[in-house]
Amino acid sequence: MPTVPFPLIDVLADDSFEKAHIPGAVNICVYETSFLDNVRKAFPDTSVKLTVYGWDDSTREGKLAMDRLHSAGYTDVDLIPGGLSGWKARGGEIERGEEHSQRPPTGKYPLDLQKSFIHWTGRNLFGYHDGSLSLSAGGIALEAGALVGGQFTIDMRSLRCFDLTDSVMNKMLVTHLLSDDFFSVEEFPTAEFTIASASLLGGATAGSPNHRIRGSLTLRGIKRTMEFLALIAENPEGGFTAQASFDIDRTQWGALYGSGKFFSRLGRHVVNDEVHLHLKIVTAAAEA
Repeated sequence: MPTVPFPLIDVLADDSFEKAHIPGAVNICVYETSFLDNVRKAFPDTSVKLTVYGWDDSTREGKLAMDRLHSAGYTDVDLIPGGLSGWKARGGEIERGEEHSQRPPTGKYPLDLQKSFIHWTGRNLFGYHDGSLSLSAGGIALEAGALVGGQFTIDMRSLRCFDLTDSVMNKMLVTHLLSDDFFSVEEFPTAEFTIASASLLGGATAGSPNHRIRGSLTLRGIKRTMEFLALIAENPEGGFTAQASFDIDRTQWGALYGSGKFFSRLGRHVVNDEVHLHLKIVTAAAEA
């Protein structure tokens, strides 16, 4: 069994440290911007011999911590080869936190309207405008941890523009977008997105899309199928957060103003067909 070198720093996140770590290690997370300040508080003598470890040799957190410590003046820093995984493989002792067995989540998770939003960006040849839309209802359904459905209502009357600071110009653009030229909001005050299916993406790493979502968007009374990639993760509070960024072709839903597909010699009045959307969906815990 390998000998534990001290002082020993586990540079992974605190939740990882709580699950498993080398006995006697202190947790100073290298992902925190205060990493070096926290090390200096714990070990003010830069000549002290320090040993650090991350998860394994396929990831960079251990080497990153060692490099940052060297650049901060620590002269004697070592790295445990293979990190926590390598230590365990060599027979090293591991201290584990209390295990909590959890069933895969199942149930209906209502939308948190205060935390969920849609940001949009529309462009032309000469610039862009961006803004937001609010959601007014919705939620997702899970069975044994798998996303099996969901529905969201978009309040089209909530459309806002961020980039125009002149109030007159801002109001003019928003009125233009709400009109029949674009989204006919007086006749169609809401839009609806319904999830038809969701599939896991194999090999997805943390921070990258892990689901392929297929569904239908009803806008201006026109229903079209669509699909996009999304990153979905469970919240500490028991709900879920999903984020997605993708483009839609507005003309498929009858928003034709300024489109080169339908009008000629537009000059400065041309408007790109594609609108970029960034979605953040946050749910509360499952309904009882």
